[in-house]
Amino acid sequence: MSRIEGLKKVRAAFCVAALLILSTGVLRADDSAYAAIDGGAFGTIDLSTGAFTLLGNSGQTLSGLSVYNGVLYGDSLGGNSTLFTINPTNGSLTAVGNAGVSGGFVDFGDTLSGLFAEGFDGNLYSINSATGAATLVGATSPGYAGGYSSISLNSGTLYYTQGANFNFYTLNTSTGATTLVGSLGAGLEMGAMISEDGKLYAAEDSPVSNIDTINPTTGSATIGPAVTGAPSVIFGLAPDPVPIVSSSPVPEPPSMLLVLLGSVLFGSRGLVNKRTAICGS
Repeated sequence: MSRIEGLKKVRAAFCVAALLILSTGVLRADDSAYAAIDGGAFGTIDLSTGAFTLLGNSGQTLSGLSVYNGVLYGDSLGGNSTLFTINPTNGSLTAVGNAGVSGGFVDFGDTLSGLFAEGFDGNLYSINSATGAATLVGATSPGYAGGYSSISLNSGTLYYTQGANFNFYTLNTSTGATTLVGSLGAGLEMGAMISEDGKLYAAEDSPVSNIDTINPTTGSATIGPAVTGAPSVIFGLAPDPVPIVSSSPVPEPPSMLLVLLGSVLFGSRGLVNKRTAICGS
C-alpha cells in the first residue's frame, strides 16, 4: 500500500469518526442520577432501569437535592431548614447555613439560575447558596397539602407536582404562582423530579416506587421501571456526575478530539492537497 493510499484510508476513518461525534455527541451510558432516600441513604440510580446503588448515608432525611455552580446541595426536611453541601462520593453533609423558615421545607430543587424550596407553610423561597438564607418569593396555590410532592431541578423551568391532587404545574420563580399544566394520572405522587437529556424524570413514591417520565406540555406521567435496591422512597434526584462549571471557556470533548485528529492528519505540509475538501475524494 502506498503512503498516499494509507493517508486516504486514515482520512476516511477520521471523517467517519467526526460525523459520528457531531451527530450523536459524546457517547455515554444510560442516564444516571444521585438519589437521596427517605431516612438518609444516598446513592446513584439508573434512570432507565430503576437500579439503586448505595454510596453512603447522609445521616438525615433531605427535602430534595440540587446543583448550583458545580456543587451538590441538599436541604433538611422540615425542622430547621438547613442547607448542606453534599459529598457525592458518600453522601456526607457539610452545613452551609440555616434558612430560619418556620416549619422548614418540604421540597427543594433548582432552575439553571438558582436554588428554590417550598415550605410546609405553602410558600416558595429562593435560597442563597453561600449562606442558606431564604428569601420569600410568594405563595404557591395550591400549596403543600399532604402526600408526596416535588419541585424540579436541572431545567430552565421550575416544575411542581402536588401529591394531594395528583397534578403537575409550573412555578413562577418571581411570584410563586402556580400554573396548572395537567394531571399526572390518578393516584400518582412524585417525590422528586429531574430534567436529563431532554426528558423529565420523576421518582414515583406512591402508589409504588418507580422512575417515571412526565410530559411537560400535558403533565401526564408514563410509568417507568420499578426502583430496586433502595431501602425506601426517593426524596431527591440530582445529575450524576455533577456538572462542572468553569469560568473560562473550554472546548467540548468532541471539538477537542476533532482539533487533535485534524492537526495530526492535516498539519504537515504536502500530506493532503489543501484544495481538496476534508471529506472529499
